[in-house]
Parts: sequence; structure tokens; C-alpha cells
Amino acid sequence: MTRLTIRRSSVLTSAAALLAVIGSGYAEPSAYETVRSAPRFAIGGIGVAGITSSEELAMHKLREDQCGEEQLRKLLREATPAGQMYALLALRQINARDYEGLSEPYRHSSAVITRVDGCIIHPEVISQTVEWIDKWAVKNKSWEKKT
Repeated sequence: MTRLTIRRSSVLTSAAALLAVIGSGYAEPSAYETVRSAPRFAIGGIGVAGITSSEELAMHKLREDQCGEEQLRKLLREATPAGQMYALLALRQINARDYEGLSEPYRHSSAVITRVDGCIIHPEVISQTVEWIDKWAVKNKSWEKKT
């Protein structure tokens, strides 16, 4: 009898904990929030497994969204420096009419972001990142895996 009571009690405790998490409003961060808070800039497979970062996947989602361009422009003002680079890349990929003007302040920036290329993590000056974006943005989009 005691054994049954303990098991029933454990199940009820687990169910209560699950309901508390669900009821607390816990949810994965939105694509906007993921890019906005990006700690590093990484395009393509990273790490030994070559996994696409959650920030890059979020950038793809924003880029493809009907209201994505508006959100990407807002990210240029509100995101971390790495998040701004994701936004700039996506704006370049969708051929934003004023991309040159949007990218201009970054072309002269000496601020440094953390960049990830495969397994290599390194600091990079934002102006260099913008040069990379100009060179690879369109070609990179054509390489993306379709999910």
C-alpha cells in the first residue's frame, strides 16, 4: 500500500510541476528575440557537428516572414552588435533598396564582435564582417538547406 501511495504521489508531483511550467508562460524565445540577443555571429555549420546556430535559423525565419523586413530594420537599432550583423545580412539577402545606406555606418565601425567560422571562434571588426556580408550574402542564401 505504501509503495502505491509513493508512486501516485510522485506522478501527481510531476504533473503539478509540468503544469506550473506550462502555466508560467515559459516559451522559447521568438525569432526576433533570438537575433536581438545574439552573442556571436555564425553563418553556416559551426562546431564539430556543423550545426546551424539558433540565431542563424531565427534570422532565416525573420527574413522569410511577411513583416520580416520591418523587424530586421528594427534589429539594426535594438540588437547586440552580432544581432545587427544578422539583420544586415538578411537585409542584403532580400535586396533591401537602401542596403547601402543601412550598411554605411558599419563599414567604418571599429567595434569588435565574436565571429564563429566552423570550429574557429575569433574576434572580428564589424567593418570586416560587412565586407564578408557584401561578398557572400547572396551566394550564401543559395547554399541554405531547404527544410
